[in-house]
Amino acid sequence: MKKLLLSSFTIIFFLVNSFSQIQFKIESPASIAGNVGFTTTADPGVSPAGWTATPDLNDTANAVMDTLMFVEDGSTGLNPQGNPISQEGCFPLINDLTGKIAVIWRNTCQFGLKILYAEQAGARAVIIINREAGLVNMAPGDSGAICTIPAVFVENADGVVIANEMANGPVVAFMGTRYFANNLTINPADVIRPKAASTPAAYAQDNSEYDVQVGSWVVNGGTDSTSAILNAKITFGGTTLYDVPSAPTPLLPGDSAYFALPTFSQASYSPGMYNITYSVDTTGDEFISDNEISQDFHISNTKFSNVTLDTNEEMVLGPYYRPGNALGSVSMCVPFMDPNASRMAAMGVSFAAVCSGCDLSNRYFTTYAHEWGDIFTDLNDPNAAITNINTIGTGEFTFPNDSAYQEVYVPFTDPVNLLDNQRYLFCVNTYDTDIYIGFNDDLDYNQNMNNVYMQPVSCVEDNGTWYLTGFGSDVTAGVSVELTTNLNVQEDELFNIDAYPNPANNVVTIPLKGYSGKGSLNIMDVTGKIISTSTVNVNNLMTVDVTNISNGNYIFDLNLEDGMSTKFNIVISK
Repeated sequence: MKKLLLSSFTIIFFLVNSFSQIQFKIESPASIAGNVGFTTTADPGVSPAGWTATPDLNDTANAVMDTLMFVEDGSTGLNPQGNPISQEGCFPLINDLTGKIAVIWRNTCQFGLKILYAEQAGARAVIIINREAGLVNMAPGDSGAICTIPAVFVENADGVVIANEMANGPVVAFMGTRYFANNLTINPADVIRPKAASTPAAYAQDNSEYDVQVGSWVVNGGTDSTSAILNAKITFGGTTLYDVPSAPTPLLPGDSAYFALPTFSQASYSPGMYNITYSVDTTGDEFISDNEISQDFHISNTKFSNVTLDTNEEMVLGPYYRPGNALGSVSMCVPFMDPNASRMAAMGVSFAAVCSGCDLSNRYFTTYAHEWGDIFTDLNDPNAAITNINTIGTGEFTFPNDSAYQEVYVPFTDPVNLLDNQRYLFCVNTYDTDIYIGFNDDLDYNQNMNNVYMQPVSCVEDNGTWYLTGFGSDVTAGVSVELTTNLNVQEDELFNIDAYPNPANNVVTIPLKGYSGKGSLNIMDVTGKIISTSTVNVNNLMTVDVTNISNGNYIFDLNLEDGMSTKFNIVISK
């Protein structure tokens, strides 16, 4: 299954392809000299298919270093970003670019067409500057197959720096591969990741329930033999919890070795953001951009996710995907299984979406909790498949406006109580052919899936056909699961409470027709801690002010003076 459309921005975590050692570097002037993050048309197996004639920049013979020059196609006016339309290069160029690296603003026409016109004007290579933050992988369009010069794509902030300096004098850049005598490399696909990017605290109470395996492959990409040391460091709230180097290991040129470090574990885990950083020694290393890989991961009170969360516990999303040529049902899913799953109940899922060439207003989505009945040990098990699913929870959501790229939360109609060691799929589903769902491409779970935990991380359904490993190990479906402590909240219910709105913002209304008098209301967080206790007057429509309660999942415990009681879940989202 192939990845198809990327969003209008894609966050690139690693600035260069580690193994290829392709660089895009400003050589001069010294004030802006240094490596710049990029994507390229000229890295086989990494750049999108269709750039069949562009030279492979992994080959040192194809490297380009020259002076930069903006294209000019004779158009008039400014684009919405305030840049000359003539420098978008959407028409045959009127300036001579012989022996130069062409610089082009991204905006309205295809990447391949821009590059072709620059090549026809004599350019040796092309730099395209994004119109907004982030990076995208350049699609070849109608002309990419006949372009024979390399091109790189840089984000707006870097491009503006380059453009401003070009106004002051010559700027020289290098793109391609150089030989380095000393160059150790670690690759995103070869480091061990935490099993999940966010694990609920209820499943990580001590080191018998939660730990992180640590290790990575290291490659000697230089021409000289060297000795390599891999270090891993884990921090929490500015405190270092783990800082372990490997023993020195000799590596011949082009050789690689796997470094296994001790498992990270703690007697207990505080909820919050952790960071794991892998690094290889840099003394004498001539290319340090591929020497370090860093990842944040969470112990969360409420969230399960295989996608990195930010400080607000919202997913970090970049590209937006759907299966190529999908015409029916499309589901993007996160799998889940835990030996202590019954401690919590699934309340709903979060996702983000974008509509290609349109907006999201009135677009309808369904969310699902599926019980996954296929029995298998890991991905190497021949029985590993998605053939037996039973839907046990649903939610519905219609976008009230065009909230493209914004994370939304969809509660299930009823909480889904989970079972220990049972596989689940939590999914967002659409039938619209122009809808793309958010993914994360900062993490590559290759090592986890193939050699360590060997469990699925992201699953995709395309018109009834399920793909166990989704779009591959390097892109993960942006679906997070909201969970709450399973208190069997309906066990002693007064009657079927349907409090609203849920999620709530400032006020929760509790319908209690037929009941009156006084009672007590306890509001508890997902750990069972009471955060609010009050005496209430019970009437047909009782209201509770939640203005001062933080966003999260809560259990409302209402006890009447006649001895009757009920518990129900409320999500507060402001």
